[in-house]
Amino acid sequence: MIERSSPESSADAASSKEGNRKRLADLERRLRETEDALRLSNGKLRMALDLSRLGSWERDLKTDEITGTAAFKANFGLPPDAPMTYEDFQKLVHPADVERMNQAMVFALKTKTDFNVECRIIRQDGRIGRVLLRGGAIYEDDRPVRLMGIAQDVAAREKAKEELHSAQRRQEFLLDLNDQLRSLDDPDAIMETTAQVLGRYMKVDSAGYGEIDEERGIILVEREWSMGALSNEGRAYRLYDFLPSMMEELKQGHPIFVEDIWNDPRADDSAVQAAYRTINARSALAVPLLKNQKLTAILYLHSAAPRVWFGDELSLVEDVAERTWTAVEKARAENELRETDARFRLIAESLPALVWILNPKTELTYTNERWVTYSGLPPEEALGHSWMRAIHPDDMARMNEELVPVVTQHTAYTTEARYRSHEGVYRWHLIQGAPIHSPSGEFKGWVGTSVDIQDLKETEDALRKSEERLRMALQAANMGDWSWDAASHQLTLSDRAAEIFGLPEGCLIPSADIQQRMHPADLARMEAAMKQAIEHREPYSIEYRLRRFDNDAWIWVASQGQLTYSDDGALSGITGVYQDITDRRQADERQQLLIRELHHRVKNTLATVQAIVGSTARTASSIDEFYQGFVGRIVSLARTHNLLTEDLWQKAALSDLIQTELGPYEDEARNRIVIDGPHVELPSEAAVPIGMAIHELTTNAAKHGALSTFGGQVEVRWRIEPGAERPLLHFAWTEKGGPRVSPPTRQGFGSRLLQRVLATQLQADVDMNFRPEGLYFTMTMPIPGEPPLFNPDHSGN
Repeated sequence: MIERSSPESSADAASSKEGNRKRLADLERRLRETEDALRLSNGKLRMALDLSRLGSWERDLKTDEITGTAAFKANFGLPPDAPMTYEDFQKLVHPADVERMNQAMVFALKTKTDFNVECRIIRQDGRIGRVLLRGGAIYEDDRPVRLMGIAQDVAAREKAKEELHSAQRRQEFLLDLNDQLRSLDDPDAIMETTAQVLGRYMKVDSAGYGEIDEERGIILVEREWSMGALSNEGRAYRLYDFLPSMMEELKQGHPIFVEDIWNDPRADDSAVQAAYRTINARSALAVPLLKNQKLTAILYLHSAAPRVWFGDELSLVEDVAERTWTAVEKARAENELRETDARFRLIAESLPALVWILNPKTELTYTNERWVTYSGLPPEEALGHSWMRAIHPDDMARMNEELVPVVTQHTAYTTEARYRSHEGVYRWHLIQGAPIHSPSGEFKGWVGTSVDIQDLKETEDALRKSEERLRMALQAANMGDWSWDAASHQLTLSDRAAEIFGLPEGCLIPSADIQQRMHPADLARMEAAMKQAIEHREPYSIEYRLRRFDNDAWIWVASQGQLTYSDDGALSGITGVYQDITDRRQADERQQLLIRELHHRVKNTLATVQAIVGSTARTASSIDEFYQGFVGRIVSLARTHNLLTEDLWQKAALSDLIQTELGPYEDEARNRIVIDGPHVELPSEAAVPIGMAIHELTTNAAKHGALSTFGGQVEVRWRIEPGAERPLLHFAWTEKGGPRVSPPTRQGFGSRLLQRVLATQLQADVDMNFRPEGLYFTMTMPIPGEPPLFNPDHSGN
C-alpha cells in the first residue's frame, strides 16, 4: 500500500531543499573568495620572489622532473620554458658542490626537516654563479612525494661581501701605511716603507718609488723592495728601455699596464724584452705623479709572472703614490725647516747683536740669549712687549709714530734707539727688521737685529766735532781738502775745494781737467814738483795759476799734499789741501807795482779826466746833461780801473769790459745780447780807452739805438789774427731791431773818442757806419804789450 505524504511533509522537504541551495551558494561564494585570496597571495608571492630575486621550484620524487618559475631558471641561465630533470639540474651545479647539495637534501628527507644549502653553479655561458637553495618535502601517507623550495642568486651578495671585505682590507692597509709613514722623518725611509708595505699587500715580486729626471729620461730609486728584502739602493732606470712610448705616456699622466710582456705588442723589440728580463718582470704597473703639469715621481710594481691588473688595484696604487709624495715632501720640508731653524739659532746665538722675532702684534716670540743677558730678565719674561719697556722714552715716543705705517702695511723698518741694560745704562742700537710671510703669503711678523752702535755713535760725534773744527779752520784759511786716486786718476774735492775752482759741491773730476786749466807758464813747474815728490817720497807743495771752471777767471792756488802708498809700496794716491791765494798774490803784486805805477796812473787819469771834462762841457747843452754825461763816463772809467786793479798783471779781459757794460741789458731769454770772441787780455793802456769806447757805444744804443726799444739786439764779435809785429784785434759792434738810424748832425764826445782817441792812442782803424737798420762799428788794432793769452777756440759767451 502506498502512503501519501502529508502537506506538512512536503513543506519540510521544500524547506530542506532551499536550505541546501543556500548552503551551496554560500560555499561557492566562500570558494570564490578563497580563490581570489589565493590569487592575490600568489601574486604577492611572485612579486616578493621577483623583488628578492627568488625563484620557486618543485621536484617530483617519482619522475625526478623539476618545474620552476622563470626567475628560478634565470638563476641557472636557462630560458623560462626549458624542461629540466634532477639529473639536468645536477649538471648545472659545480662538480665540487654536487655531493654536498645531495647530502643536504637526503638529510632533510630522513629527518623531515628543511634543507638550506649554498652551492656554485655553472651557467650556460660558462660564468660561475652562486645560489642558495632552501626548501622541504611534501608527504603523502608519511611518504615524501615532492620537494619544494626557493632558489636565490647570492652572487651579488657575495660580491658585495667581497668588495666590503676588500674595502676594509684596503682601508686597514692605508691606515697602517699612514701610521708607519707618520713615524718617519727620512724621505728615503718613507719611499722604502711604501715600496715594502705595498709590495707585500699586492703580492708582487718587487716595488719601488722613484723620482723623475725628465731631462735624462730616468727614474732615480733610492731604495727598491724585492720579495721582502732591500736591494738596488741608489738605482736608476732608463724609462725608454722598457717601452718606447713609456715616458710620453707617463708625462701625460697615463698609468702603464703590462700584463704579460712576452705577449705585449708594445714590447716586440728584443731590447725591451731584455730590459724586463734584467729586472725579472713579466708584468708591471707604473703610476705617474704629475705636479704642476710636470712628471715628478713614479710608483711601480713588478711581478715575475703574468698578471691582470684590476681597476681597484690601480686606484689603490694611485692613492698610495699621492700619500707617499705628500709624506716625502712633508718630511723634506720639515727636515729643511729643522736645518734652517738650527742654522738660524746657531747664527742668532753667535751674532754680536740682539736677534729677535716679533709677531704681527709686535710681541717678541723669540730672542737669542744675548737679549736675556742684556736685559737681565728671566727667559720667560724676556718675550712679549719687554723690548718696549727697555727703550728710552724719548726714542719710544718717536718709534710709536714711525711704527704706524710699518705695522699697518707690514713693511721693513730701520731706526736707531737707546736700549736700557740691566745695569740701568742706555746704549744706542741700530734696529733693522724685515717682514716674514708664510709660503701662502700670510704675514707672520718681523725678524730683525739690534746692533750696539754706542761706540760708533761716540766716535761719530767725536769725528763730527773734529771735522767741524777742521772745516772752520780750513774756511778761515780759505782752504779746501782734496784726494787723488792713482788708479783712476780721479780727483775728489771737498765742498770748499770745489768752490775755489768754481765747481759744484761733491765734485769728482779727472785730474787732467785741472791741468788743462792751468796757466801754461805754471804747468811744467807743477809737473816737475809732482815728479820730485813721487821720486823722493816727500810732501808735495806748489803754487800755480788756474782758470776757474765757472767764469774762466784766473786765480792763484797753493796746493799741498801727502803721498799715500798701498801695502806693496806702490803709490795709491795723494791727499792734501788747496788754498786760494789769489788775494795774497795780487796784494803782493800790487804792493810792488803801487809806487812804480802811482805817478803814471795819476798823470794818465788826470789827463783822461781833463779830456772828459773838456769834451763833455763842449758837447753838453745844459748843466744836467753835462752832469749825466760826465758821471757816466767817470763811472765807466772807474769800472775799467776796477778790472785793471783787480788783475795781478794790471790787465783786463776784453770780454769782461763788454760784459760789464752790456750785462744789465740782457733779458731772461738771453737773446738780446750776443757776445762772441776768444779770450783776450788787454794791458791798461788799451783797456782804458777801449772800455770808454764800449761805454759810449752802449750808452748811445740805450738812448737812441737798438737797446732803446723792445726787440732790439746788439751783437759784439771779435777775432785775433796774426799781424806783422803784433797780433791784430778785429772788433765789430752791430745793432739791429732798433729805431731807424740816420747820421748825426754834430760830432759829440763819443764820436771823437771812437774816431780820434782809439786811432791816436792805439793806432786803430775805426769805421762808424750809420746804416738805417742800425749802427755798425768796426775797429782793427794791434794789441800792445806782451803777447796776449788767448785760446782761439774759446768762446766769450
